[in-house]
Amino acid sequence: MRRAGMGIGAALSALACTSPAPAAPPSLDLIASTALPRGSRFQGIAVGGLSGLDRLPNGDYLAISDDKGDGRPPRYYRLAIRIDAPRHRMQVRIKQQVVLRDARGIPFPTDRMVIDPEAIRHLAGGHVLWSSEGTWRSDPADRTQPAMYEGDAKGRILHGFALPDAYLHADNRTRGAESNGVLEGLAVTPDGGIFALNEVPAFEDRPVAGGATAPALHRLTRFDPTTRRPTGQYVYAEPDSRYSVSELLAVDDHRFLTIERATPFDMKQGVHARIVLSTLAPDTSDVLACPALPRCAAVPMRREVLLDLPGRYRGIMIDNLEGLAWGPRLVDGRRTLIAEADDNFSKEERSQFLAFAWSEPKG
Repeated sequence: MRRAGMGIGAALSALACTSPAPAAPPSLDLIASTALPRGSRFQGIAVGGLSGLDRLPNGDYLAISDDKGDGRPPRYYRLAIRIDAPRHRMQVRIKQQVVLRDARGIPFPTDRMVIDPEAIRHLAGGHVLWSSEGTWRSDPADRTQPAMYEGDAKGRILHGFALPDAYLHADNRTRGAESNGVLEGLAVTPDGGIFALNEVPAFEDRPVAGGATAPALHRLTRFDPTTRRPTGQYVYAEPDSRYSVSELLAVDDHRFLTIERATPFDMKQGVHARIVLSTLAPDTSDVLACPALPRCAAVPMRREVLLDLPGRYRGIMIDNLEGLAWGPRLVDGRRTLIAEADDNFSKEERSQFLAFAWSEPKG
């Protein structure tokens, strides 16, 4: 973890100066877009707040809603998504609604905020991995900590994960996670590794000076899928702290895609977002034992912007992107990547879906 005399900011500069010329990065080409009709309902319940997306082995998708119990049950959906690349069209259809339940099988309450679901991934055996940002309250008795859960196909919690301190609420001012800024991204790698990434840095990981010009130091944490405990942690350094990280998706065992989005945003102008490729390289430092990242000399993950999405991109207003999932392969063999937007149950926002063709250079 230590490199004498070199903090993370210096390590970023050194990495840029000393790294060999990288291979050509993958490219993303927008091929289709759609949105759920405003006011959509399923089984009598409003559809919205879609904050995470994942593709199942059978081709269906899971989409979790960040509904917090505002008169509606916390839940996720099973979707069918079809992409017609030649006609630049896509269709999204809701097939099923799954209510989230505690370990006793009791649905979470609809009259108060207990959980704040944000990310979802499928696991082996039909199990589902999902996260909650919890609820910050100054009174610890009313506070619910952020959490990661493994659940069954009926929404019941089977296991919880042990989270590092940087992902837990402390005082919401100087230590620990920031309210509504924690577990937005989950990923499962092909080798079975489970990863989580915080939306904004923990308070102790923020620089004492520099403002938006200082890098935002997020923590990517690897968990053992059996013990559900952290086994490694790595610095994801965002050069501009005005951006937060709203999603995480595994490309392979060492590479990840993230959505970085500028905050705050004005939906009248669209949301400035970007899709970023990051890599756990052999020299990436493990910072699991580091109590405060600005005080630890570490080599962060490699990071490269693949696609910059201004508020309006190719004539499409970009909404509040919070979900990423792999889609089906196209006729030419390319993978597709689907991005999903959270409408926040707002009339100004949409449950938007964007489909991209992913091209990766060979050799």
